[in-house]
Amino acid sequence: MKLTPVIFSKKYSPLFKMLIQTLLIFLVIILPLSINITSGQPPYSINNTGPGGMSYFNSLLLESGYNTTRTILSTDPIIKLPKSSTLIIAGGSKNYRDSEILAIDGFILQGGLAVILAGSGPTNILAKHFGVFLSSSTILETTYYYKTPEIIMLNSPIETNTSLCMIEARELSFIAESSTQTELLGISTYSTAFLDESQDGIWNIDSEPTASLQVGTVLKRGLGFVIVISSPSFLTNDLYSQGFGNINLALYLIGYYSSGEERLVCFEESHKRWPFSTTEGMINQSYGTIILLSKTQVFIFLLVLVVLTLYYFTPRFRETFKPKETYKKFLSDRIWSRERELYDTYGSPIKPTIEEQFLSNLYFQYELYPKKAYQYYLTKKASYIQLEKFTEEEKELFEIAFKRKLDQKTFLSLFKMLEEIQKRGRFK
Repeated sequence: MKLTPVIFSKKYSPLFKMLIQTLLIFLVIILPLSINITSGQPPYSINNTGPGGMSYFNSLLLESGYNTTRTILSTDPIIKLPKSSTLIIAGGSKNYRDSEILAIDGFILQGGLAVILAGSGPTNILAKHFGVFLSSSTILETTYYYKTPEIIMLNSPIETNTSLCMIEARELSFIAESSTQTELLGISTYSTAFLDESQDGIWNIDSEPTASLQVGTVLKRGLGFVIVISSPSFLTNDLYSQGFGNINLALYLIGYYSSGEERLVCFEESHKRWPFSTTEGMINQSYGTIILLSKTQVFIFLLVLVVLTLYYFTPRFRETFKPKETYKKFLSDRIWSRERELYDTYGSPIKPTIEEQFLSNLYFQYELYPKKAYQYYLTKKASYIQLEKFTEEEKELFEIAFKRKLDQKTFLSLFKMLEEIQKRGRFK
């Protein structure tokens, strides 16, 4: 039984419509959202074991007795985090919506600790919501730097003789305080640093004075705390492997400012751009993006509009793209044969009508007989010829000819060829 007649039958037409609608929705909505040219793991992820990853920090947290988790689909799990847990947000490529920012703020106000490693667009918006404004220019060092001036070094506020390292750090130009928010601690550079206002990577002595610039802060907000550090790569593997004390500072701050009731650290990674070839990418960029966009009224309106449009056009899809009926198909659908013989309710054969008899004769005479007759004559002729008289090319030629429908001209040429083959070696 062929599958096509079954699918297109009236019995299965609702199933066919549903399958087409699902496929079209996937192609129109989900597939474009899943397109991503990224091939490697995103930076600042705990699963990234490369120089730009944070796998070392995750391992040290586990060794220190913390439980770690992460978000992949959306920021929704943050609402359900225990009040005394810690949220780490480092970098990102997708902007946070107002509802997500309010969810993060609610987590902090109720007693949570948020560590924001700012410096890129999404994290800068988060820091701004908490009253922390970052400069548009990066900080360069004239004296205390590692390899290049944009990799600045500074003293750790918790350990003597221990240096911190920050790549392309920015100044915390303004920190707002209010009745619900107070600054508790600041982290600053040496007085030999300056803001590269001209963004040329060169120290302009006249217009770019050196000063001690603030690059980190700890804020008391509601019942919780916010830590903002102006470099998203602050906790990466490469800085840890070079012996800098960045991770030690982070572990100390987490232990000091979290209540300790729930030793849980959550890494917010739903706003990173994962490669679609990975499991995280499939989840984040298809279903996760739908969850993110579903929070906006415009997306909901467009989605409903697309579904209604597809629902209207799908039943007409088959009629619009229906293939043209050929002459042979027209005859074969209407001929009478023993294989298609019908029976009435009493089991007696139904006799063909005059129209069916006429079309059947036309079909067998002009569609089946030439093909079968020509092949039959060629097969009979070839059976009288020894196989070794055929060359390999001739064997291949006649194997193809025996399987295809032949016209009169082709049949005559092949028949004459068999006569020439039959004469080979006769007079030797």
